[in-house]
Amino acid sequence: MPFNDLVACIKNHSCKSLEVGDESLAPTPEDIAEVESILGQKLPPSYLFLAEHYGYASIFGDEIFSIYPGFDRNTPSGDIAERTVLYRRQNAIKPTEIVLCQTDFAEIFVFDTTRADARGEYPVLRTVGDESTLYAPTFADFIVKYSHDVMA
Repeated sequence: MPFNDLVACIKNHSCKSLEVGDESLAPTPEDIAEVESILGQKLPPSYLFLAEHYGYASIFGDEIFSIYPGFDRNTPSGDIAERTVLYRRQNAIKPTEIVLCQTDFAEIFVFDTTRADARGEYPVLRTVGDESTLYAPTFADFIVKYSHDVMA
């Protein structure tokens, strides 16, 4: 899904359960570089697009882990780097995965960084226990699909 479709979904309110911030909450290039250094992987373009234009997102109360500008990443939060490091230490995700969201239903959504496409996008997997399945081919697709699934 092109970024334009994601923006249209946000602006047209067709992703009714999606809440986003604005550019004033966006991370700086230095924040992004720090997070990517901590993660050991680049973040995909569609994730960075949302972060740079909206700062954060949540879907029906489920926080999409974001980049907290100027944040102490050693403090528990919804920062994507802090959460990913924690989940990796707990063996809840693989070292090649980046955690995006955890629901109240024990679902964990992650980027599978071993399968980047030509644009640098990673597929999003849905993990419950030891079972992982493809949920969406990109982050933009994940946002649209998850916002509709939650309302179903």
